[in-house]
Amino acid sequence: MSKYNTLYYLLILLLITGAFASMAQNSYGIKIMGGVAAAFGLLFLIQALQSFYKDKKNPIEILELFSLGLLSLIICLRVFYIHFLYAEFVYALAGASLIGVYLYKMNTSFPQILKQNSYLAGMVVLFYGSISLFILSMTITPFIPWLAEPAGVIAFTLIIIFTVVSLVKKEVLYNGEKVHALRLATQAEHRTVVVLSLFVLFSLYIGLNKVDLIPAIYSDEFPKAYFDLVNSAETGNETPVDGMYQHERFKEEYDRFIEKHANTFRY
Repeated sequence: MSKYNTLYYLLILLLITGAFASMAQNSYGIKIMGGVAAAFGLLFLIQALQSFYKDKKNPIEILELFSLGLLSLIICLRVFYIHFLYAEFVYALAGASLIGVYLYKMNTSFPQILKQNSYLAGMVVLFYGSISLFILSMTITPFIPWLAEPAGVIAFTLIIIFTVVSLVKKEVLYNGEKVHALRLATQAEHRTVVVLSLFVLFSLYIGLNKVDLIPAIYSDEFPKAYFDLVNSAETGNETPVDGMYQHERFKEEYDRFIEKHANTFRY
């Protein structure tokens, strides 16, 4: 839905602003990022409802929008340190549904485009394959952490290849018109390009942070030990005990401590 493109791009700009603010040690940056995730989630769910009430329903479009909305809202909850029972499984189910949608689109588009242009057909595989692998790397992190990082690296490599080849290769003939692979992808799949843009930003942040070229995202709401525990849970390095992770117990004890002593501090 092209009428939402302006909102998409505005939210991406806000996300970048929040990330830079957070890396500059401003605690409001993480709140901006959480708000952007919530806005994306609501935007996708509104579009899902609009698609559902159309006369000619498109089940694939509804599933894609609903999955994107669910993923965005769970990311928002993570940003604000809110956890609910089986959140990881809901997140993984939404991710698996989204991967199924993109593989379906790839399988549908590939044979049609191959009849006219083998180059564009190959680019379709690169485009959808990179996004599917990126979502896979995100959703399997709590369950199969050793596979998540290689999947993310391969996904990033594929999209770099897609972008470079698209920029180097000249326009080719398709449906009687000269088209560019990158332009064809961005015009046909607005939502997918949004996901792709977030993926590239996320990958660049992870890579640059690992080599200490940019600082980590910052929040002063909890002690650093809390975020270490959260990271341990989200990367699958911890198994919950009685349905709770260590960071959840830490937060409960920390909240009780603050509530108990809030009126005893004098500045």
